Amino acid sequence: MNILPKKKWHVRTKENMARVRRDEAKAEEEEQRRLDRAITAENERRLQALRAKADDRMTTMFGRNTEKSSQEDMAVSTETGHVNFFQDLEREERKNLGSGNKDYEIEKKKEQQEWESKMGIQKMLGEGTNELDKKKEWYENLPGLRTAPKPIVKPTAPVVSPTTESEEHKKKKKKKKKRKHHKSRSSDSDSDSDSDSGRKKKKSKKSKKSKKRKRSDSSSEDEEEKRRKYLAAKHSQLAILREERIKRERAERGKTELVLHPELAKAKEEPQSKKPKYNSQFNPELSRN
Repeated sequence: MNILPKKKWHVRTKENMARVRRDEAKAEEEEQRRLDRAITAENERRLQALRAKADDRMTTMFGRNTEKSSQEDMAVSTETGHVNFFQDLEREERKNLGSGNKDYEIEKKKEQQEWESKMGIQKMLGEGTNELDKKKEWYENLPGLRTAPKPIVKPTAPVVSPTTESEEHKKKKKKKKKRKHHKSRSSDSDSDSDSDSGRKKKKSKKSKKSKKRKRSDSSSEDEEEKRRKYLAAKHSQLAILREERIKRERAERGKTELVLHPELAKAKEEPQSKKPKYNSQFNPELSRN
């Protein structure tokens, strides 16, 4: 057995010995399963024989007596004149007394067949196929139509910029000026005769106009300040975002350089101060002197 021990087909190699042990264990398991199936089948056969004997015993013991009792009941009911509404049900019960419940026996037989088919004792032709079970595979069923979910849109208030507000205010201001100018012309034409009263009215109108102009100028200045602040904040935000973008780009560029040139990464990792070489002498500086 020691001839050519390195060959794979040698009997005493570790792989072949492990394979033989595996095959032996598998054969023992299969034999045990076969014996278990045979024992269960024998037990079921004995149970069926005992049940058949019990059914025969019931028919021999209660078959004739049930028929006689049914005839006596019918005779009593006809003699006394009693109307029995449950006559058919009683007759069916008397029939089942000797022969047993047929529906129960059918269900029991069906359960027994299913159990035997699962255990592998009794197999039908084509059992477990879709044709016998009347089932379809998942790829045989047509898929349903998929509907995309509707996006939920939240109502948002319209954003009004300060430029649009200032333009609207200017338009309103121009319309008011036109109306006032038209009124002043009509008043001048009507007040040619009353010059003094017209002068007083003009003075009062001028004073009112100057007050309104001051108010409108102050409101327009406030709007301009708001607009300037808005633009300044916007520019500062853009500058911050630009700086962040530049930092990210520099970091990514450095990473790519380290990947493309690994020697640079090694040079950065190496310490600046180099360690002195090993010397077997205890005090090398004294030996030099």
